[in-house]
Amino acid sequence: MDANFYRMFPEQKFAVVKLQSEKLSAQEARQLNYEYKADKNYSNIHYLLIIVDEKCNPDFSVKELEKLSDLYNNEFQINNHKKVVWLVAEPLVTAMAHIFVSYTNEMYCSTIAKAYELLDMPVTHEEFINLIQ
Repeated sequence: MDANFYRMFPEQKFAVVKLQSEKLSAQEARQLNYEYKADKNYSNIHYLLIIVDEKCNPDFSVKELEKLSDLYNNEFQINNHKKVVWLVAEPLVTAMAHIFVSYTNEMYCSTIAKAYELLDMPVTHEEFINLIQ
């Protein structure tokens, strides 16, 4: 099973979160959110790409999404990014992403090209691809 992770690139004001565990529990999502926001570079990040891998299956109910969204937006620090894009590929995850982002002012898409366009970061497409690999 692959672990979920995040990487920050403070010089580009960019971070990537990758959700790739085969069964993503609400507790795992909460823990990753906490670790991400506790990172010393968190306040320098303006652009965030959240990649939900095709192997990732949320192991929580749709009813839990509003609570997870509130946690994501507010605990333990308020979400301070200028632009956040969720990159999703599978139908179930796409539906859950749609519901989740309805509680935020974020966007979701299903291609890397669209994520690059939506984030509108001051880096080239090639640099962006190198950052997210």
